Amino acid sequence: MRAAISDWEQFAYRYGESDAEEFSLSRLNPGDLLRVVTEHTNYLFTVTENQEARLQCSRSDRPSGSVRISGCGFGFSHAFKPGHLFCGGRMEFTFLQNQKLTRYRTTSIRAIVHHQQKS
Repeated sequence: MRAAISDWEQFAYRYGESDAEEFSLSRLNPGDLLRVVTEHTNYLFTVTENQEARLQCSRSDRPSGSVRISGCGFGFSHAFKPGHLFCGGRMEFTFLQNQKLTRYRTTSIRAIVHHQQKS
């Protein structure tokens, strides 16, 4: 148990000392595109409303379709920052699978790209 706490403390310290920017999900508007890149996967979200989006994924073994972006977790710990994404964190979103709400958490985020829909 102590090793897990130590890992979380180390991640939090490194994150706090870095100049990594956070992306607030409150910036999303309908029609916006949000691309989140991890080591092996590109996630492309087309925002429908608030944190709801249609997900297209670069891999067929990942979720797709309607999802709700929740926020970002710190490494492998249970610590979680709702409503925000950041590089190094693990994005979490929910979706319906077989009529059951399912939570999915990615591997570490490498890049976040936001394209606003022009009015």
